[in-house]
Amino acid sequence: MSNTQITDLQITNALIADTRVKTNIQLVANTYKNISFNSLTKLLHRLSDRINYKYFRYYKKYAEKKIGMHCYNERVLNNAHSNILLQVPPEYNVINVVLDMEKIWKKLDTRKKTKFKLHQDFNVRDQIKCTNYARKEKYYVPI
Repeated sequence: MSNTQITDLQITNALIADTRVKTNIQLVANTYKNISFNSLTKLLHRLSDRINYKYFRYYKKYAEKKIGMHCYNERVLNNAHSNILLQVPPEYNVINVVLDMEKIWKKLDTRKKTKFKLHQDFNVRDQIKCTNYARKEKYYVPI
């Protein structure tokens, strides 16, 4: 291995060291649908646009005010979902952001009986394990 390659451990440590990335919160956006990763990514972009517009409508002009998501898409039987590491500016309340994201995520489901669910866990005991779990799939989408 050459010195220019970054290991998984270095990436995990960098994410944990960045205080803007909330590695102590586990987020999973479930669709309970067999959809492509492109469709899932489009839904996640819509979620990002709506949550950012709600908190600061000029987020495209001021990148430091943007709520970011490090998404790792994954597919299991009848459920395309994304493990999300959230990046929140310090002036926003993280719990309120996550609860608002959950409301918006449910509204993005086009079925009569909505099945979209945003699973959240605010009591992560081990940030390294949580970050490694979120990063286990290599289909990374920065939003």
